[in-house]
Amino acid sequence: MKSQSLFNILDGFDFELLRNSEFREDSVREEIVLPIIKGLGYNSSKPNQIIRSRKLLHPFVSIGSRRKEIFLIPDYLFEVNEKAAWILDAKSPSEDILKSKHVEQAYSYAIHSEVRANFFALCNGKEFALYDVQKVNPIVYFDTKAIPLYWESLKKYLAPDRVFSASHYKLAKDLGLHLKRLGFNKMESLIFPHVPLTHIGQLSPYMYSYSGGIETDEGSYVITFDFDEGVFKQLARKIPAEAIRKLSVRQPGVNQVVHFPGKVYLVSIDCRIGETLEENQDEIFLPMIINKIIDD
Repeated sequence: MKSQSLFNILDGFDFELLRNSEFREDSVREEIVLPIIKGLGYNSSKPNQIIRSRKLLHPFVSIGSRRKEIFLIPDYLFEVNEKAAWILDAKSPSEDILKSKHVEQAYSYAIHSEVRANFFALCNGKEFALYDVQKVNPIVYFDTKAIPLYWESLKKYLAPDRVFSASHYKLAKDLGLHLKRLGFNKMESLIFPHVPLTHIGQLSPYMYSYSGGIETDEGSYVITFDFDEGVFKQLARKIPAEAIRKLSVRQPGVNQVVHFPGKVYLVSIDCRIGETLEENQDEIFLPMIINKIIDD
């Protein structure tokens, strides 16, 4: 397997600054957002242009019998060859960028008749969330400390030469199915060293799952690891105590995803290929079943 690139566009930034009450939205723009959008390949001139604070006329507001011109002003609009590509709004570190009015606001910018972009993003310095206007949840979401692990995903969606690509809507192949076709399902122990762990989903009171991208010599794949309570207890020494507390809820019907803020955790995994195909609204996949966590 090829290791992921660890290129860090925010190299040198002191993340402790995000704790400072004086580090506000303008600081997020300058210290976090600007290096990201410059790194993606956008600048102040055409053809890959950053447009700051463009006024967009709100098309729906009337007061009494008179129409009032109310403008929407996104922080950044990005154009490629004079065509709107995506929107980004910066927020202060204290603002929520997942379930808040800010998501609705940024969405309204992206679908505006003067824009009609496929993607919009929000960044509060601590986190970055990229949305597809056709999906409810973020398609890329990460703690900014973990940006080296997500940089290639951002470029895949947002780089000027890719932002209009139809390939965004082609799902990466599932590694479990790929390995099964190669006959690896006959092996009871497959080792994956130093898997980056950024979140865990709780499928049921005593079953858990984690999915992520992986690079191989044959290309990019999505891999899903399922595991039981025994493996979860092994992870207790390797992931934050607060995540353990949240994931230890034992109520029927609980289905949650817990993200790990501030750090990416690397774990080495001994696993086997599962026997049961799983399906969601987007794909069919074959999970890997974790046998144990290997102590490094």
